[in-house]
Amino acid sequence: MSSLLEMNSSIYSTMEETLVADDLSLFNKFNKQQALHPELLTDAWRLHEIYDLRLNAWEHSGKNEFVNRQLYPNGWYDQLDGPAFHWVVINEQNKVIASARLNLFHSFEEFPYQQSVKHLLLPNALPFAFFSRLVVHPHYRQNGLSRQLFSSRASFCEEREIKWSQVFINNQLIINQFEKSGYENIGQAQVAYHPSSDPHSVNVFVKEHTYF
Repeated sequence: MSSLLEMNSSIYSTMEETLVADDLSLFNKFNKQQALHPELLTDAWRLHEIYDLRLNAWEHSGKNEFVNRQLYPNGWYDQLDGPAFHWVVINEQNKVIASARLNLFHSFEEFPYQQSVKHLLLPNALPFAFFSRLVVHPHYRQNGLSRQLFSSRASFCEEREIKWSQVFINNQLIINQFEKSGYENIGQAQVAYHPSSDPHSVNVFVKEHTYF
């Protein structure tokens, strides 16, 4: 009888330790999520980290025919990165683990993809915003960072009363996110990220903004 009680006590003790460990794991994960949040990049010297993060993510995404180290040996960047606003998420090791880009245009001639979307029915109002280059390190996905990066950029546009926003998306999860925020698919465009790459099809989503 004494032996049986000792066994039961041991089992309950092990179960309690497991539950406590699980609770601590969830608590630590929650704290980690709370600590990770987007901030507007102010140090241009960190752009190379963003370029490398994009390249590494795309090379392991199964779509490396568009973006790879042969095409972009110094990381994935283009002419929009210089004038863009960049949001980053930095981890406890001071590494950029997620980022997203936003460009504002005050004329259609400034938009480098103008020829690709000229067949689509776009709003005429100015200025407009272009959301692009959302990337999250694989180890930090499923933490709501994509949603936070979207919200940060959307708030930035709202504060400046940007008339409408445009984004190219093929990822279904990101499409769902933008659709929930009122973006509509107005058609497809053929774009090439690199001069030596063949164009590929992207979905074009647009949202007009109303301010009172």
